Amino acid sequence: MKKMNKRDLIYIPIISVLIIALLLVLLFAFKPYEISYYEKKCQSFETQNANLSKGQIIFVGDSITDLYPLDNYYCDLSLSVYNRGIGGDTTDGLLNRMEVSLFDLKPSKIVLMIGVNDIYGGGKDVDYVFANYQTIISQIETSLPEAEVYCMSIISQNEKLTQLANIDISDKIKKIMTLNEKIKNLVQAKSNFSYVDLFSATADENNRLIASYTGDGLHLNSAGFEVWTSILKPLLV
Repeated sequence: MKKMNKRDLIYIPIISVLIIALLLVLLFAFKPYEISYYEKKCQSFETQNANLSKGQIIFVGDSITDLYPLDNYYCDLSLSVYNRGIGGDTTDGLLNRMEVSLFDLKPSKIVLMIGVNDIYGGGKDVDYVFANYQTIISQIETSLPEAEVYCMSIISQNEKLTQLANIDISDKIKKIMTLNEKIKNLVQAKSNFSYVDLFSATADENNRLIASYTGDGLHLNSAGFEVWTSILKPLLV
């Protein structure tokens, strides 16, 4: 057996390092890609669309819509109701999925609530969010000119959220109220658009989300959904 010289001994650790590096590259290169909740939902919508009827009612938005058990409240309507809410979604996210969430199904009625995550989690300013909202409305007008669109105000928050997330909600609520006013002014002059003020119906005298309507200070619970339904359902009949 050939005896290793000093040069061979020098190369051994270098070769070992190269082998480990190669193994790490291969490990990450072939690691299965984990798709996000957003991507899973969009893929699900695309699959569902092939078997759903056109001309129905679509609710589109973020987690507040995503968690809304529509079949519990709207199953007696003459039209079917489809939920196109995605938890954590923003106005940017909605703009990226308009086709699969709305246009592919050509709904006759749309219930839209979006924007709270831009302000709450995304740190976007009101003008940025409103510009996106304008684009969403413009695309709906172009692609679905006959659709009736119900633009829901963004709901408020309360101190439960502060306790859970350690944030100051006062500034967030001011931004929400400003954005709601801009949305109201945008759509009130449009013939097929209606502004539906859910904020006032679910907020207390301090503009906080009423405690009995939420479990976490941000999302609605069953009592909150009852209020939403009582306001909106007569408009959809």
